[in-house]
Amino acid sequence: MILKFLTGGSLMGKLKGVIPVIPTPFTDDGKYVDYGNFEDIVDIAIRDGAHAICLFAAGAEFYKLTMDERKELFQRAIQANRGRVPIIATVSSHATVLAIREATYYEKKGAAALNIMPPSYASPTSGMLVNHLREISENVKIPIIIQYAPALNGMAISLQTFEEISEHHSGELYIKLEASPTGPAITALRTATNNKYDIIVGNGGECMYEALLRGACAVMPGAALIRPYRMIYDAFENGEKEKAFELFNKYLPHIHFMQRDIESFVALEKIILKRRGIMKNAVCRQPGNYPDKQTLSLLEQHLEYVYREFPTI
Repeated sequence: MILKFLTGGSLMGKLKGVIPVIPTPFTDDGKYVDYGNFEDIVDIAIRDGAHAICLFAAGAEFYKLTMDERKELFQRAIQANRGRVPIIATVSSHATVLAIREATYYEKKGAAALNIMPPSYASPTSGMLVNHLREISENVKIPIIIQYAPALNGMAISLQTFEEISEHHSGELYIKLEASPTGPAITALRTATNNKYDIIVGNGGECMYEALLRGACAVMPGAALIRPYRMIYDAFENGEKEKAFELFNKYLPHIHFMQRDIESFVALEKIILKRRGIMKNAVCRQPGNYPDKQTLSLLEQHLEYVYREFPTI
């Protein structure tokens, strides 16, 4: 086993593999979170092959959830997980004092690691960002993932800033990388920081194969179709790089189709999960973008192709 963990999600060893972001199901009117359905999604994601799961990232509509809803969702994830895989909780508060409050809560309740979203709305200088992340890290002992997604939040982080952050944190450090071009960015980050960070790639895994070649440890896609990612990862880890390359290129058209604005991506993920009988509906809290008829028709074509090329999923 790559990862060993205790009941509650404590992590022993490095994060590796396929780490899907778990979407948030709502009631038909969008007023309430469907906590029971959420537990179903967590359970099936793990049975589909997730090495770990991530909560409250952008693909989970964290910005449409109250803190009380997030706390309840976290508790439900712990229950549904039953100690099988590490649980990563995303900290998105922009005020340092609130981010620390979030981080310590999740650690106390059993998070294995924290995914930290930089406070982009505050437009922090590199010094402010280093202090923000340093103060969070000083208050927790579990690994920290820094989300770097300049296209999503408009915030670029320099190589020097990543190096400064690493100097203030003695524990495990990861970067969730969603920057382009991804491959060279991985090499630049690992070189500039003397491999102090492990790299987890996002953006639906559209650069997954190259990322693994360049030393990335994990991919963080959506949760709608996990098994193709797991098949690619397993082939690569088993030394079957040609097989991994072939599988990746078979799945790449669907990955590219799904890559659009975050609201449309989340809606498509939920539509697939509903189609699979996992989610009760595909409701997103408004405002949001729902795919038009042509997009839905194309989605069906893509799914037919995926199920044909990956019949075991």
